[in-house]
Amino acid sequence: MLPINSDIEVTRTVVGVPVAVRIRPSYLGLAAVGGGLGALTRFGLTEIAPTWQSLSVGIVAVNLAGPFLLGVLLQTLSVGTETSFRRSMRLLVGVGFLGALTSYAELALDVVSVFEHGNPVLAVTYGLASIAFGAVATWVGIFVAAQWHRRSMRRAARREVVV
Repeated sequence: MLPINSDIEVTRTVVGVPVAVRIRPSYLGLAAVGGGLGALTRFGLTEIAPTWQSLSVGIVAVNLAGPFLLGVLLQTLSVGTETSFRRSMRLLVGVGFLGALTSYAELALDVVSVFEHGNPVLAVTYGLASIAFGAVATWVGIFVAAQWHRRSMRRAARREVVV
């Protein structure tokens, strides 16, 4: 049975139910450092990005790039055995950086802002499209990372045959 949350160490009780042992302060630190960097990156991108109809192009960009990169990261980290390095990367980059980089709270504010500026159709379309395209971007990221891994494995196998 897999742990409830793979980022928390677990132990088995007598009945086999996973129980959280502890959350290490270093894990929280990794997520916090990544989150700080992700939030700063999002802030910088939204400051320099143009706006259209009160929509921030920067928010659109991070809400598409973030899920794509998360798909790539999680697919890449899923190949092979779990190590402390993989767990650290998942916390630092996935939970921290990419979690703070993407901003669905900002998306909600953008939707309300566009609605209040008298364009409810654009507001609803933007909100739904952002969520749908974010999901598609995640799947594309997973697919790209899986394809890259397969190709690299084929190349490695060809090199072994040649040598």
